[in-house]
Amino acid sequence: MSGRPSGKKPRRGGSALTESALVSRANGVSRASRQTPTFGAIVAAGAAVAAVMLVLDLTWLGVIALDMYKRQLGPLMRPEPDVLAAVLFYTMYVVATTAFGSLGAKTVGDAMNRGGALGLVAYGTYELTNWAVISGWPVLLVPADIAWGIALTAISSIVGHVVLVRTTGRAGQ
Repeated sequence: MSGRPSGKKPRRGGSALTESALVSRANGVSRASRQTPTFGAIVAAGAAVAAVMLVLDLTWLGVIALDMYKRQLGPLMRPEPDVLAAVLFYTMYVVATTAFGSLGAKTVGDAMNRGGALGLVAYGTYELTNWAVISGWPVLLVPADIAWGIALTAISSIVGHVVLVRTTGRAGQ
């Protein structure tokens, strides 16, 4: 007698391939390629995000758009930025950009879209809240800052993703 005893259902798992395993094999995706990147790869991606973000944002704020901010913000603008506030913001934003924009992306295009979406939400929240609650908030800054946030975060996410892929040989999941 061969086969299974009557009335019993076959076991799940076992040596039989599940549907997702078959699809993964058909697409050339192994279990190893879906694993979480190493801590070193994550740190490298985060460092790349931080470096790009810092260089681009300092160039934007300190050179390219400085006169616009001075004209638009006038007396609201500090002569020197609050370093503690800046460090806290960049720390949180680099972590969020690395995690959501770079590590979560499957492709460079995906990193750009995810970073752009994060930039839209973060900078949009900041600008629209200021416009809503601060009397005389310059309306010109709203679209300018939101556009900058989208670009800055998209570019930083792309660089972090590329570093992650080059470090691990695969995209983060």
